[in-house]
Amino acid sequence: MLFDLNRQIYFPDTSALIAAWDERYPQDIFPNVWQFMDGLDGRLRICEEVRNEIKRHTPGLLDWLDVSSTDTRLSLVELDGNTADALQHHIRRIATGWPHWRPVRTGNSADPWVIAYARALGSFMVSEERPRMDGRGSVKIPRICTELG
Repeated sequence: MLFDLNRQIYFPDTSALIAAWDERYPQDIFPNVWQFMDGLDGRLRICEEVRNEIKRHTPGLLDWLDVSSTDTRLSLVELDGNTADALQHHIRRIATGWPHWRPVRTGNSADPWVIAYARALGSFMVSEERPRMDGRGSVKIPRICTELG
């Protein structure tokens, strides 16, 4: 399958944004990364659950998101009827397929929402998480995305 990267929607989870902001690409050292994201013209989207996690952990990033969203460079997801139905379908599928996954308890309550939104919107999901190679521990986004195809 070919993707038109000039029209593709990117849906990052909280870890991808916080790691970029705090660790990998601080805005003062790598301004071009943040200018690139600004230039996505609303194709970088987050859900309210991600925004709430960022609000709790990284106020400076929240400020950037709020400024970006007023210029439509970053969009909070708005749902129409079809997208809302697809979102509910994917949330139910995740809850049924991984009943022991407890993202709320681990502080990653946005994770299932990010996966469901990305699937519902047909967008690229961006995450900082790595799959666990030993099969132990909490379920991570890459495992669920792999199993969902």
